[in-house]
Order: sequence, then structure tokens, then C-alpha cells
Amino acid sequence: MASPAFERCKSANIRHEEPKVRIFDMRSPLEYSTGHIPNAVLIRYERIVDFDPSRPYMDVASKESIEQLLSEKGVSNDTTVVIYGDRGGASATRLFWTLELYGAKVRLLDIPFSIWKARGYPTTRDVPKPVIAKFVAINHFKDFRVTSDYIASKIGKPDAILVDTRNPEEFEGLVVSGPRAGRIPGSINLPWHEGVGDEKIFKEKQELARLFESRGISKDKEIVCYCHVGERASHTFIALRLSGYSNVRIYDRSFAEWGSKPELPVEP
Repeated sequence: MASPAFERCKSANIRHEEPKVRIFDMRSPLEYSTGHIPNAVLIRYERIVDFDPSRPYMDVASKESIEQLLSEKGVSNDTTVVIYGDRGGASATRLFWTLELYGAKVRLLDIPFSIWKARGYPTTRDVPKPVIAKFVAINHFKDFRVTSDYIASKIGKPDAILVDTRNPEEFEGLVVSGPRAGRIPGSINLPWHEGVGDEKIFKEKQELARLFESRGISKDKEIVCYCHVGERASHTFIALRLSGYSNVRIYDRSFAEWGSKPELPVEP
């Protein structure tokens, strides 16, 4: 599953004026309004998820919703989308895999916006007006996104590792953020922020490799990442792939869904 898409877009080489490059800012509207990378367009978080108050989890936005979003932001199928965020980049990685799911050409900026600004790279408050394009979703049934049934089938299997990317307090059941506390049985805890670099979205590949190896996460296993609503897991999901793990999946409905189903087991 490793892909050339994970050649991170280096900050010094980002092409602001390139017509086939569209830059997406995944911060809040307020943050965007105070300054952003030139030609970057704001992407509101609610546009990339399907939230229904009647259910406890967030689902990924539909094919039609993503097609509409990308088209109105000036993205066609031959456009390269460069995504950036801040504070570790988990919202940016959530957008990354969502767009990848629907066949977009995506890259991640290697640094968060706060570091971009601190280094004196160009910023603006001007809001671009993209020319509407046409994006058609393709290859949107990739096998990296899995369901609770799939997770249930992997519990106790020696060929799979479930990685809980939440904080230790959530993992141990000391913090309750849903109907039940705890974790999916057999999970190991690797808080997502441990993969964040000092000034980059991710640590360097060698550092990530040591981190994963220290937790017993081996490349010969299937790795499935989850958190509470799929955002933090997306960061670790991509970090693993950056490190050369090819058999990696994400349970994006995560513990918000799992904990709401009384028929599914939890620990402790």
C-alpha cells in the first residue's frame, strides 16, 4: 500500500502558482483568516465527514460530496492537491486519506503552518477564487478502510496487530468519551503524537521505524489503526506507510462506533 503519494511535499519546493497544484488549508476558518499560504483554499472539516446526530461516530463523506467539494475548489483528476494543517497535522492526514480513498492525487506538506510562518515563508490574507473544475471519483473502494465486523474477525489472530492511537488514559479506560470505556481486546497503545516531529508533521523515517519496532509493530503483520473518531488514527496510518509498512488499514469509525455496540467486547 506504500505509494509515491507519500513523498512529502517539501516546504521549500511548494509551487504556489502552478495551475495544476491546488493547496488545501485544513485549519479553522479563524486561523485561515489571519494568514495562510498563498493560493491556499480553506477546507472545512464538516465537508469531509458525514455526521449524523443519531449515531455516535463520524463516517467518511460520500463520493458525491467529495466530487462536489473538489470540483468547486478547482480540482480535476489531473490536479495535485497539497494539504497542510497545524498542531501535528491530524486534520490534514484525515483529509489526505479521505481524498486518496476517492482517487485524488494528494501530497502532504512536510511542516505545519506555524513552522512555515516561523521560517519566514510567504503568507497572505488574500482569499483565492478557484475556477470550478470537474473531479470524478475513481478507485474509491480501496481496501485500507475497514469495518467493525472486520476488526472483530481479527481479534486474537496472530497475523494482525490492532493499534490504538488514543492517549493512555483513554486506552486504560480512565477517560470515558462514549457509552463504554476501554479498548478493543488485544490492542496495543501507540499515542499518535509520538509520531510527530519537532518541526515536522512526522518524525524522520528512521525515528518512526525505531518507534514502531519498540512497540512490536512488525512489517510482516497486518496493522489496523483506530482512535475515537478516526482523526488521530489517520496520522499513525500514514506514518506507518511512510515507514514502509505495506499492509496497513484504518478503522475510521473507531472506538466511537465500537464502544456503542454492546455485542462487541472491550477491555479492560
